[in-house]
Amino acid sequence: MSGLCSTCDWGFGRLNGGLTTCPSMIGLTLPRRCQPRGGAGVTTGVVAVLKTPSKLAAWVSRASSSTARGVYAEEDEERLRKGIAELYDESSGLWEDIWGDHMHHGFYDADYSNANNDASASISSLLSDHRSAQLRMIEETLQFAAVPEDPMKRPKSIVDVGCGIGGSSRYLARKYEAQCQGITLSPVQAQRAEALAAAEGLADKVSFQVADALNQPFPDAQFDLVWSMESGEHMPDKAKFVNELVRVAAPGGTIIIVTWCHRNLSPSEESLQAEEKDLLKKICDAYYLPAWCSTSDYVNLLQSLSLQDIKAADWSEYVAPFWPAVIRSALTWKGFVSLLRSGLKTIKGALVMPLMIRGYKKGLIKFAIITCRKPA
Repeated sequence: MSGLCSTCDWGFGRLNGGLTTCPSMIGLTLPRRCQPRGGAGVTTGVVAVLKTPSKLAAWVSRASSSTARGVYAEEDEERLRKGIAELYDESSGLWEDIWGDHMHHGFYDADYSNANNDASASISSLLSDHRSAQLRMIEETLQFAAVPEDPMKRPKSIVDVGCGIGGSSRYLARKYEAQCQGITLSPVQAQRAEALAAAEGLADKVSFQVADALNQPFPDAQFDLVWSMESGEHMPDKAKFVNELVRVAAPGGTIIIVTWCHRNLSPSEESLQAEEKDLLKKICDAYYLPAWCSTSDYVNLLQSLSLQDIKAADWSEYVAPFWPAVIRSALTWKGFVSLLRSGLKTIKGALVMPLMIRGYKKGLIKFAIITCRKPA
């Protein structure tokens, strides 16, 4: 069955047993909410089908406007932003105390778990390994994206979208002798990032502020490198998120998205399996995540904007040791006491860490890297 959505005038395909996918959400395969013109959000029971590339490009353009139909109603987005900010306000101090200033996965050799399965190893030596892996993640990401190191071509201005306490910002500013601006929803993170930058003599190179990645406080075409390390999973409107990354990128600039995705659907599938959705929902509830999308969804968005050198890869096998290491560090006396002191949101997040491991092992959760270049 096919036709037009009476809410947003977009074509749709087969009815899907109540799957709430709005046709205006360009084919994303998880539940979405459609908002009619001038009215409240309504649920549609259809699966989006792209009719022409020009329709997709037109929709992405509309996604950046003040009247764009988002995934969440405005009050839902505000509730999500508040939850994310409070989660990181609570947990960032604990993370820094145990893991340091890089709040992202590490990159490991594929056989790391077998080669380092030594129960007698001290937690301090293991943490040293994992902190090194976090720095390697940055370097592997830059290499994958082919960010130039030539002094004449390397990035001079960088934005760190979802900067945490500024670990990547400071690293990139040093590496490229560049100016870097970081944004986060957490006031605690922004304040700590500023303090660390000052302590490391980088106050003139990096700066941080509280801002929304879906409405960035920067002019168009400002940054040679747009860096998003594990922040995309928090974005309720992936199209608007990508559109903002592209907007602030300078002509010829590199855009890097490293994020959690769900697996790509097979040609015969219209959605994830019920048990897969249930697992992801439990993770979403703990980490303040909206609905997930796949790597191919991101690639489709980038293609719709005529970006160049689009590349994507699944790095799940290279991050596999990370969550077991986080759990092990939490089970030390220091980790346990710090966790109890941190707050209920952090404790709730800790309790679902085994679900992340299960998701990776089932092939449901994918650690994705997607990079591209804005036309010069």
